[in-house]
Amino acid sequence: MHQRKAIYTLFIFIQSLIYGIGNPATKVAYKSITPLWLLAARFTLAFLLFLLLFGRRILPCIKKVSWKTWLPSSLCCAGAYISCNLALNLTAATNVGFIMSLPVLFTPFLASVIFHRPYVFKKLPLQLLTIAGLFLLCCNGGVFSFGIGEALALLDAFCLAGVLVFGESAMKEMDVTAVTAAQIGVTMILSLAGALLFDDITVLAGVQPDAWLVVLYLAGGCTILAYLLQNHAVTHLSASVVSMLQCTQPILTSAAAFFLLGETLSGPGLIGAVLIILCLILDGRLDGRLDARLYSSTKRGVE
Repeated sequence: MHQRKAIYTLFIFIQSLIYGIGNPATKVAYKSITPLWLLAARFTLAFLLFLLLFGRRILPCIKKVSWKTWLPSSLCCAGAYISCNLALNLTAATNVGFIMSLPVLFTPFLASVIFHRPYVFKKLPLQLLTIAGLFLLCCNGGVFSFGIGEALALLDAFCLAGVLVFGESAMKEMDVTAVTAAQIGVTMILSLAGALLFDDITVLAGVQPDAWLVVLYLAGGCTILAYLLQNHAVTHLSASVVSMLQCTQPILTSAAAFFLLGETLSGPGLIGAVLIILCLILDGRLDGRLDARLYSSTKRGVE
């Protein structure tokens, strides 16, 4: 059991690494393509590739269940990506990065409401310390302000928590690939609609080759592969645990940004990274103790 959990934990670390490379690469693409058209191109390509790879498995699975099963996580997925990209245009990336980390706090509460699970209050101090570490890492001790951009980033954080919680619920009735396809498909439709309604289609004529390479990486790596890794992990780890593990993403983003963009962490940023790692280690030990108690009580009940 512990070995299997370690494998799915590794899945989330790989996903964080993929996103860590994708985040600074996206900054390169924004030199010649707008956020909405990048999203539209990314998810259209990802959806077509996904249908090509898994189309025969996806449609029969989706037809067997109600739209209420897959739509909540899919809408949350679309909301997360669209609100994040709009927030980046309206406020500092450091503020957005901090607020986007809040699913680590929102996910356990949302899971307790949706699944009627008791909230593990022993984890609250670790979650708050993790957020403090993410503040140091993403804001580097800067002054924090709140406006329209921050409000959109907060919406993004709620949506990210919803993707995990509603995704965990959907995969009780659906195949992982079908849930992933629904999330990508709905995000594609809403991104295309947003780009056509609120952006200039002539932007596409001026997109540079390096931006199209970034779109290809985002579609294949950050969308198809990363979603499959996350959704497989959520079937074996709780949404709360996955949200905690995903707090490694800002650390890996900082590492990738150093090599791709020459960006470096300040002293507070390094302290924040260390604090996050320590909280993840302690959270893992606490999960191990809770699992051991659950196994022990179950065994006594059987006896």
